[in-house]
Amino acid sequence: MIISTRQFGDVEIDEERIVSMPKGMPGFPGKQRYILLSHEEIDPFLTLQSVDDPDLAFALMDPFLFLKEYPVDVETAVKEMSWQVEKSEELFVYTIINASGDKPEEITANLAGPILIHTGINQGVQLVIPDESFSHKHPIFDGFVANDG
Repeated sequence: MIISTRQFGDVEIDEERIVSMPKGMPGFPGKQRYILLSHEEIDPFLTLQSVDDPDLAFALMDPFLFLKEYPVDVETAVKEMSWQVEKSEELFVYTIINASGDKPEEITANLAGPILIHTGINQGVQLVIPDESFSHKHPIFDGFVANDG
């Protein structure tokens, strides 16, 4: 299947990799089908691209790269979504990244609303972290873990 994207142009995707978000994304009603796209030139960032809207995409990142202690209650989300999880490796937590301008030091992460994706069934949900110490504009370079390899 070919989809159009604003960032990468036309992209061929495997339909079996489409992530359904039954609850959608807050603020984007009716947008429930997404695909995770990765490209070397934007690593460690990923793109959560809407399959149905080329203009709707979210930059994502593994929050544990810059915040080792990030308490995400995946068990409650798994229960609420009625997911069966065979292996913990099927669950991935991402944060939405906000880049406003040309200054990398101003890139922030939405720690208040992480995305949980179950790769075993290709479903996702945006969570709400009630802990007020986790901002929707957390500077990612405050605690970024450099890869010394």
